[in-house]
Formats: sequence, structure tokens, C-alpha cells
Amino acid sequence: MNALGELGYCVVPEIALTIVQEQEQRGGNLYPWTDLQAFMEAVLVRNIQAYGSARAMRSPVFFDRGLPECLAHMRLLGLRIEPGLAAEAARRRYAGTVFVAEPWPDIYVCDRWRRAPFERAARSFEPTVAAYIEDGYRLRTIPQRSVRERLAFVLETVRADT
Repeated sequence: MNALGELGYCVVPEIALTIVQEQEQRGGNLYPWTDLQAFMEAVLVRNIQAYGSARAMRSPVFFDRGLPECLAHMRLLGLRIEPGLAAEAARRRYAGTVFVAEPWPDIYVCDRWRRAPFERAARSFEPTVAAYIEDGYRLRTIPQRSVRERLAFVLETVRADT
């Protein structure tokens, strides 16, 4: 995502990480480790808003995470999904091809914002990716190679799809 942004492509960063960083800067308390339900609802709402904001951006727009994945993650965590928000999310569709990055321990980083160990983060891969398949998206797995090679793969795929 950083490499795409550096090349001038429009990118929408990971909303959950953005919220955590904002809360830290403001001295807030909306974190997944303090109130997971409220946090994930905020992530869902912000993902819906980000989708709307992206409509004004130059195409293609790359999202770090999407609405199907957010909803799947909430289901995986056993959280309530307000029906109105689920309906709002369902009305928003991305491009037909979704890029997925398989769990890759060599580049996974735990820090003060990302506290989940690799094994726990990796467990969410299959169920969240399955949500895109269920919603009719075509998946393209990004190869576990250098940033330059991953970037080339994504851009070549986007060019071939247009």
C-alpha cells in the first residue's frame, strides 16, 4: 500500500489501525482491547465512509481492507452487527478483483498498535477472505516476494482487468 501511494495511486489505509492511532493521539479510549464491540462498529462505520470518500478519488483506488472483510471479522469475533450497517455495507461494491496477501511471518510486525501475535492474526485469514468469495469477488493472491515484485504484480493485474 505504501508503494502504491508513493507512485501516486490513491490508497485508503487500514481503518482499524487509523482509529487506534487517532485514539492514541487524542488520549481516547476506543481500542479493540478496551471495548471490542464499539471499536469494530467504529471500524465498520469508517469503512462505509471511506468507500463514499473514495468515489471522489482518481481511479483506481486501493483499499487496505474492505467491508466484506470487516463484517467477516466481526462475525468471527462473535460481535453484533447492526442490521442497518450490514445493509449499508452490502450496498457498496468494490472492483471485481480483490488482492489478498496470505499470512507471511517474515514481514508480520507486532508493535504498540498491532498486538496480536502472528498465529492469531493468521487464523483470521481464511474466514475473512472467504467473505470476498461469498460476495462474488475474484481473488488474486499477491506473491510473497519483494515489494517491487508485489507492486508489479498488482499493477499488471489491474491493467489486465481494465
